[in-house]
Amino acid sequence: MLVIPVIDIKNGKCVRTLQGLDDKTEYYQETPVKVAKLFRKENFKAIHITDWNGAIEGEMKNYDIIKEISHSVDIPIQLGGGIRDIETAKKMFSELGVYRVVIGTAAITKPGFINKLLDNFSASKIIIGIDEKLNNVVTNGWVNYANITPLEFAKFVESIGIKRIIYQDVTRVGNCCGPFLGRIKEIAESTKLKITSAGGVGCYADLKALMDLNLPSVDSVMISRALYENNFPCQYLWRNIEKLDISLDLPKIK
Repeated sequence: MLVIPVIDIKNGKCVRTLQGLDDKTEYYQETPVKVAKLFRKENFKAIHITDWNGAIEGEMKNYDIIKEISHSVDIPIQLGGGIRDIETAKKMFSELGVYRVVIGTAAITKPGFINKLLDNFSASKIIIGIDEKLNNVVTNGWVNYANITPLEFAKFVESIGIKRIIYQDVTRVGNCCGPFLGRIKEIAESTKLKITSAGGVGCYADLKALMDLNLPSVDSVMISRALYENNFPCQYLWRNIEKLDISLDLPKIK
């Protein structure tokens, strides 16, 4: 299972969001660019970035930082937050060089937009983010209810040509209590979509639980807080090397 580290950016800084609640947002000390380079040194194969200002306000506010990240690491960047029209999507591919874009709110409010994306780009370049709260899809940074269930929405986006979704239960985001395995299983068994699980993974046992579902379509997982807080033993080796400045044959950073 591919593990994709997450960099959430708000007001130019790395943040940890807890269930999308503004008053529980925590800022990490390291800059987004430094974190991206560290993840690359730890040999991750891709990075997910969310522009939280874009997700909530509908307009990307961290463009320059994301551009610097995309030009600083030599692995694919997956980007979401504030991509709500075809011009912005084109800009992300052409100017930032991101590998895939994640569409959340616009997939609900502008379903025709998804058709335009699929007309302009390969389905492998477009991911739909399905954020759930109490069996209802939520939008605009998890603020508004869309009055459609995650399964209903998954079936809809599949019907118009989408091949992959990112699914998460937002009540689990940032609290490391484990992913919503039941919902992931439901969507996987009811569609042919590829599924990236997000939200709730806090330790190896959570990764093992996802793998034990034995569902080939659930092939990747996004992790945020648990990586920042060194919840996986392999991280200690890499980060102690960083502190001690020991020279090893680390991947080269552009």
